Amino acid sequence: MIRPTTPDDSEVLIDITQNTGLFKPIEIQALREVLDDYHADNREAGHRCVTAEENGEVLGFAYFAPAAMTDRSWYLWWIVVRQDLQARGIGSALLKYVEQEIAGLQGRVLFVETGSLPHYELTRRFYIKHGYDSHALLKDYYSAGDSMVVFRKGFAHT
Repeated sequence: MIRPTTPDDSEVLIDITQNTGLFKPIEIQALREVLDDYHADNREAGHRCVTAEENGEVLGFAYFAPAAMTDRSWYLWWIVVRQDLQARGIGSALLKYVEQEIAGLQGRVLFVETGSLPHYELTRRFYIKHGYDSHALLKDYYSAGDSMVVFRKGFAHT
């Protein structure tokens, strides 16, 4: 089941994210701040956070928001699945949910960013598998040798 994220989910979502081994400490801190801001104000600004769970057990989550100062562009900020449950369709279900939500809101395009380091290869393949185009590469964005890869997927309505 995919449901709206509640404040009680925050610590579990942070633990799941940290335990993937993919994120730096600064990114974990950023997630904590993003979730705090989401529960305080950003839901009213159109941000969305959803949690995948089964039998009361949290499996993963996705956080997405409209891109400021754009015409119906959206940004997927986070999509994370528990490390021991990856490659079982949970991320795909979350991504499909996000896409359906955005399409239902007449969203025009969804952007996703990830890193270029080898340990993000499966992440990059995930987006390509789901019909995203690798749209831009910002060299050395995160650090020397770690570029930002921007993926894009457009929706039918304009």
